[in-house]
Amino acid sequence: MSSRFASAGVVAAAIAYLAGLALAMNTVAYDIWGVLVVAPPMTVVTVLVLRRGFRDEQAVLVLPLLVGFAAKFVGSAARYWIAFDVYGGNADAGRYHAFGVGVAGRFWSGEVNPTDLIPTATGTQFVEEFTALLYSLVGSSRMAGFVLFGWFAYFGIVLFVKAGCTAVPGLARRRYAWLCALAPSLVYWPSSIGKEALMTCSLGIATYGIARIVTRRRFASSIAIVAAGLLIAALIRPHIAGVWLAATMPALLVTLGGSLRGATRGQRRGAEVMALVAVVAVAGMALVFVGQVAIRYLQPSDDETGSVTESVTSILDETLRRSDQGGSNFVPPTIDGPQDWPFAVVRTLTRPLPHEASGLLQLLSAAEMAVFLGLCLLGWRRLLALPRLVITTPYLAFAVSILFMAGLAYSSFANLGILTRQKSLVFPLLLLIPCLPAGRPPRDEPPREVDADRTLVRA
Repeated sequence: MSSRFASAGVVAAAIAYLAGLALAMNTVAYDIWGVLVVAPPMTVVTVLVLRRGFRDEQAVLVLPLLVGFAAKFVGSAARYWIAFDVYGGNADAGRYHAFGVGVAGRFWSGEVNPTDLIPTATGTQFVEEFTALLYSLVGSSRMAGFVLFGWFAYFGIVLFVKAGCTAVPGLARRRYAWLCALAPSLVYWPSSIGKEALMTCSLGIATYGIARIVTRRRFASSIAIVAAGLLIAALIRPHIAGVWLAATMPALLVTLGGSLRGATRGQRRGAEVMALVAVVAVAGMALVFVGQVAIRYLQPSDDETGSVTESVTSILDETLRRSDQGGSNFVPPTIDGPQDWPFAVVRTLTRPLPHEASGLLQLLSAAEMAVFLGLCLLGWRRLLALPRLVITTPYLAFAVSILFMAGLAYSSFANLGILTRQKSLVFPLLLLIPCLPAGRPPRDEPPREVDADRTLVRA
């Protein structure tokens, strides 16, 4: 009987969908109703991937992640409305859309070969070419473009959740999944045609690969996953890829230390230690290369020469100059030396606070930060446990290293809108803090959500 009702429900939903699609085709432009073409296959793929990727003890994460998928549609619609109704198309998404429409039209008229659609440029041009490729496949619908880009970002966030739940024993997994699924910064910012969505996706891929490496799972395939994610990130923003690579070094060293301690206890980990040493060496060489590319990419002008320190200083000065404009500018923290780094990092990552916000988007970001800080205060034992966890849990060493470097780099931003948007790239790692285990997690065991949740009650 229940199967009959389920079948009847599916048929009714299909009929309602076809009726809605027919009505939309006759009343609104393809720019809008095109989303109805891509939404059903997106939903089916999402459900299948979540059910396959989160099984056994992680099956409880499917519900919050499905809610996050629905929230992504809302975030994409909100970003679409802001970009094209409030700003009148005067946004980066409008530029990417216009380029994609032009190339896709020439492709279907035979003027552009299929091989020419493969993105080969870097930075902004890479996003333009990727948009053209996407439009050539699904059609030139702005709303569909926003939803698809938001979908890519969504899977990046899913991989962040998968990585944290895989590599942090004792993590409050359901809480972490709900926070990542519903955080306004993650629902809104990486939900439009643009760099943030693709960066969130690529960084999620790389982070999942790093989590596999530090938990000693199939080094070869894990390295391939990291390389794929960081390659895409480097094509868009090489300096962010450099931050991710740099953060892998302390994580690999903590992992190597754990393997060496296991070897001294008589466990046979010689091959594992050698593999980790090789990974550290490769990561070091890759970091040097990506670092040089990032400095050349970010330098204010091509004819400037000097040491690395002078280059970085000029980059930060130029960033401050460019971001110190608009109605949401503020005075960033002053950094005169290493003694100012901790305050600058914490202050940058916790902006905006409620008293600093003006406007709806900033108020949402401020409310989000207030909730985050409230959770941290309620679970103060987690903060006390963080230093010990950083030196014993490789993934947390990776996450804290990224937060420190990103907070230091973003401390030169003087505009709340720019800061909030850029901070969304590292926000999934920041949300780990209120979900950490308060006690000492068991060694070499899978994460235990129940124990972690109980520690919050005791806190």
